Amino acid sequence: MNTHTTTKEKTMTDTITLAEAIAHTGTDVLDYLDREVSVPVVTRAACQGDVSILRVTTQAATKPLPKYLAVVRGESGGNTHALHPDGECYFDPAVVREDSLVLGTLTVAEGSTALLSHPEHGYLSIAPGTYRIGRQREWAGEWALVAD
Repeated sequence: MNTHTTTKEKTMTDTITLAEAIAHTGTDVLDYLDREVSVPVVTRAACQGDVSILRVTTQAATKPLPKYLAVVRGESGGNTHALHPDGECYFDPAVVREDSLVLGTLTVAEGSTALLSHPEHGYLSIAPGTYRIGRQREWAGEWALVAD
């Protein structure tokens, strides 16, 4: 991340460790997760629990992403999936209907990254581009949102 230095300044394309992501955002994860592991970088598609990230070619988001944005809150208030910008990032929330899986559009500017955090899953680093942030659903005799 651009807020940490070693022998050379890190850039947005460098991988970061879980410990660096926690230090940058201030959002911790559960103790059993290895703080020295590299955070995966999303360039096309990924899922983190019940949240999906899919690169799209739609119009870029325009609202500046705040330092912390809960995109899906855990059922009992914990285990929230949250977005954190590092540099220029934008998020336009979708109009959420009961049957909608789309939560919003995230745009990460060149030279920037966004981090998606979750206490049990750790972090994902999202590379520059425009992405649809959504929910996942599963079939268990009927369609239901994945509960994380």
